[in-house]
Amino acid sequence: MKLIENIPLFKQMEIINRLDFFKEFTLNERQILLESFGLLYLINKNQFLFKEFDNDKRLFIVLSGSLMVFKHNHLLELGSIEPGEFIGEGAFINNRERSINARAKESAIVLAITADALTRLPNVIREKIKDRIIEGMSLRIAKLSEHIETHG
Repeated sequence: MKLIENIPLFKQMEIINRLDFFKEFTLNERQILLESFGLLYLINKNQFLFKEFDNDKRLFIVLSGSLMVFKHNHLLELGSIEPGEFIGEGAFINNRERSINARAKESAIVLAITADALTRLPNVIREKIKDRIIEGMSLRIAKLSEHIETHG
């Protein structure tokens, strides 16, 4: 994972403006968000974003590319994370170690969010991020329930 530096703000804005995750954010809120976090990382194809039991507590939003999530050395693939989706919410919210592996299926760019940076954001932006996380988690629960019913 390599920190990407020197991407002009307008270019970063161009990327996040295309993603559903940020659709409820005003342009000004998007700019504040990028300026507050500003940590974009490149994960090359087949490179790990994180591994099970890592102690990294950041939440990642996929801006481009895609990630595969799995347990036990590929034996149990759990799915993929696409642009506009997030990963790492368990460790981020519960302050615990990673419970899965995440690896780039193709080169990916992610935005990293730390809990500390989140607390420094204006309330309206923080609440929108929380709303998007809750919405995303409820979609994952619905997908999982559907999978269990189908493959039970």
